[in-house]
Amino acid sequence: MATHQRQPYLGTERKLVIAIDVGTTFSGVSYALLDPGRVPQIQPVAQFVGQREPRDDLKVPSVVCYSPDGIVVAAGAETDPETNHALAEMDNVIRVEW
Repeated sequence: MATHQRQPYLGTERKLVIAIDVGTTFSGVSYALLDPGRVPQIQPVAQFVGQREPRDDLKVPSVVCYSPDGIVVAAGAETDPETNHALAEMDNVIRVEW
């Protein structure tokens, strides 16, 4: 069984790489800083805006709430009206989820 070992970044400038996995129920985000000559280390995002506490599985709900005129008013953990009282007070919010 072959194993893949990450190689040092060969670029000449520091860069940020962000990976977003949008799933039907939950989504996740990871990132890596690319520093010249160093092996990149992938880091997960462990907490999102609106979450009460970090989840062990590093995911956020794949939910978006829109106003009637199509403006995003909340996404992910912010779509929980129990923690987002402003969302609970809005009229005619359109909740989109699987």
